[in-house]
Amino acid sequence: MGTAEPREVLSRVLRRTGLAFPRGVVGEEVAALAAALETPGTPPQRLDRLVADAAEALWPELAASTAAALRMHRARAVEGDAGDLEVALGWAETDDPGNPLARALVVRAAQELAASLARAERILAQAEPSVAGGGRGAAVAAARAVGAAAVALLDLDPEDYAPEIAEYVEAGEDGDALDRLTRRTGDIETRAWAREALRVLGPRAAPRAGAAARELASEEPPEDPAEDAVWVPVMLALVEEAFERALAAGNGADAAS
Repeated sequence: MGTAEPREVLSRVLRRTGLAFPRGVVGEEVAALAAALETPGTPPQRLDRLVADAAEALWPELAASTAAALRMHRARAVEGDAGDLEVALGWAETDDPGNPLARALVVRAAQELAASLARAERILAQAEPSVAGGGRGAAVAAARAVGAAAVALLDLDPEDYAPEIAEYVEAGEDGDALDRLTRRTGDIETRAWAREALRVLGPRAAPRAGAAARELASEEPPEDPAEDAVWVPVMLALVEEAFERALAAGNGADAAS
């Protein structure tokens, strides 16, 4: 029986494990690859160079956590999966950023980022008329759009902040409750990642809203999350999404009864 091709092994491992780089750690190199993947006619040589650049940037930081995740999957794998996982683990345990697993994960990260950028740009496009109109309404619309766009770009989920959101709602959703919510959730790394993600937004679909997003993301996050013009809208967007999910779940339960 012949040895499976690396591409076949990678396809099976990624499909069965869902292995992926954390959205918040992708940077300029992955953003450049995402843009190239979305651009028709990008030469294969340029794509290969961009994949290599992104792998070189990310693999030194993520190799250890990737190997740990694969060991966990291997420990509970059924017999048919164990061989693939062993091969993938061998790639994960090398320092070489050119190994097939590193390159595959970089491409997956770029594809996911491209999809997230498309969602974020749709959000900004919806806000564009209000932002372009000027005045106080424009500032509010821009902030709401920035929050929702950052949620999409970082793949944040209200379930990740369920206790904090519940506390905010129980406290009456006033200004003090919002300050507590943002301070409990706004670690400096995540707030910095939100800015990095917003900075790569292009002006194609929404020039005014996109410019507002990049302007808000242009400065370093303040020490106090409650004063963070990016993080406060992010948490409000997550609260709104949590309400929408709760409403949909309630309507589904009513329909089933």
